[in-house]
Amino acid sequence: MLIERDVKLKTYELMVALKPLLPDDLRKSIHKEFTELMSKDGGEVLDVDVWGKRYLSYKIDGHNEGYYIVYNFKHTPKNINEMKRLLQLKQEILRFMIIEVDNPALVGKGIKKKEIEV
Repeated sequence: MLIERDVKLKTYELMVALKPLLPDDLRKSIHKEFTELMSKDGGEVLDVDVWGKRYLSYKIDGHNEGYYIVYNFKHTPKNINEMKRLLQLKQEILRFMIIEVDNPALVGKGIKKKEIEV
């Protein structure tokens, strides 16, 4: 007999700095891929905030700028390491960071610049 356990979803924030000169259609396909990756296995995308191009503090792979997107999502902790591995394989990403959100009630309450339309 299998015992079904309650799966606890935790709230995370993913900040991605993409290469700045990517075409819009490629950027949108990457965004769609990210949202599908986060929604997989019972996860849920809560909020997406597009910051756009910003100057970097230092050059990364010869780039002075990065295209920033911030995702807030819920997922199980066991899948985060696999998500990090898949993000590291993407050549279009300059840097990314996933953190666990301390106060999930504040997600989506900030000022939004714009959103990506798929």
